[in-house]
Amino acid sequence: MRRTLGTLSLGLALAASVLTGCGDSDPGLAPDPAAHSSSATDGAAFEAHVVALLSQTGAGGATSTQATVLGDDAAVADFAGQFTRGSLGDQIRAKAGSARLAGDQTLVAAVVAVGCDVPPGVTVTPGAEGVVITPQKVAKPKMECFAPVTTVALVAVPSSAV
Repeated sequence: MRRTLGTLSLGLALAASVLTGCGDSDPGLAPDPAAHSSSATDGAAFEAHVVALLSQTGAGGATSTQATVLGDDAAVADFAGQFTRGSLGDQIRAKAGSARLAGDQTLVAAVVAVGCDVPPGVTVTPGAEGVVITPQKVAKPKMECFAPVTTVALVAVPSSAV
């Protein structure tokens, strides 16, 4: 009887850990993304501020380190339009619409991860072809999940970088 209960308990514990492996991440409860990222290039400082790190299970999308400029409502709608399942597109539109940018800043976005894990933050750097956004490594990656989680970073960058 003990062997059966022990096997059953272990099976239930494993099932619970797999089921909690992926889930929707409430932007208000998500880990605090890197609020500030900077680097020096040719003597000039590059300052970037993460506006939001949004995640949703099963939203789709393809990762890219190259940031997309969200310079107007049409660009925001086009970027958010790739997410046809769930509310990720609506979350992007809402955050982009409420973002407070300085006069010399432009909002950019990138799908930084599609997988079992939500990165704890992003690193933002200027690149030869625009702004590059890369996810930070997850400390303890999950081994498997039932549905991939899509993570999008919205970042305010100097307008001169785009």
